[in-house]
Amino acid sequence: MMPTDPKELLLTALRAGDAKRSRSTQVQIGPSEVGGCRRKVWYRINDQPETNDNELKLAAIMGTAIHAEIEKALAGNPDVMIETEVEYEGMKAHIDAYVPSTGDVIDWKTSKLRNLGYFPSTQQRWQVQLYGYLLAKNNHKVERVSLVAIARDGDERDVKVHTENYNESIALEALAWLSVVKEAKDAPDPEKDASYCQFYCKYYDSSGEMGCVGLKKGRTLVSDVIIADADVDKNALLYLQLGVQIKELEKTQDSLKASFEGLLGVTNSGIEVSWTTIAGRTTVDSDEVEKLLGFIPKKTGEVSQRLSIKQSGGK
Repeated sequence: MMPTDPKELLLTALRAGDAKRSRSTQVQIGPSEVGGCRRKVWYRINDQPETNDNELKLAAIMGTAIHAEIEKALAGNPDVMIETEVEYEGMKAHIDAYVPSTGDVIDWKTSKLRNLGYFPSTQQRWQVQLYGYLLAKNNHKVERVSLVAIARDGDERDVKVHTENYNESIALEALAWLSVVKEAKDAPDPEKDASYCQFYCKYYDSSGEMGCVGLKKGRTLVSDVIIADADVDKNALLYLQLGVQIKELEKTQDSLKASFEGLLGVTNSGIEVSWTTIAGRTTVDSDEVEKLLGFIPKKTGEVSQRLSIKQSGGK
């Protein structure tokens, strides 16, 4: 029966199309999964049934659509091999772009503008180095690997490129990570908070009967969970440092504000200074409402997540 709701029509069609793609039905672990959640990869290796019917896939589907447009745009270029399929020792991959004459391997990445600050991640570098490794093992020349970030909410000026020399040792480091996961007899511990897993992991299971419940602060002591990702450690330290700098800058800004009191005009540098009267915030008189109705009507907003990052001494 044809859905009558336009949103349902759209999402049903997009999800059905995504399920038919070769990567969606691929059995082997691919380079894009290496370096991600160990538990998720372990589930894939051990044929764990998918348990999350509420997984959000629109961002990934949009990324696939952008990849398809790039593929069409490059289709007439004889110097570029697109969507090259390679396989070696049980690992299969589809490489976005490969230039045989120069030995350049290119992988397109879609992202949000706000995420470009920590691009590329170690996982992304492992992925493109593994592409180079698989090509090299199939007797192709590989010199450099590149990651190209395309912001879904940006424009041409926001395209970001990371290029590095092909390094087999980095690929072997990634394969060693995968080997440890493969050899594990039991599923590794969860690595992501349940608030994330419930929307972005196909193996999330709130009941815990079959899939993964993720991490939850209420039942998990934060200090007992070690985040081994060096990128996360670096970003957390930077986050704290920026927080301190922002507070200092705000204090400085507030102290400068006093020097502008009563002024109106333009400085010699062309900076305009003026004051505007802002009306006070209008709020509902709760006491008066309760007198009239006998109760205060309340509306609960959507649940959101609040980030907490603080220094605890390290491990």
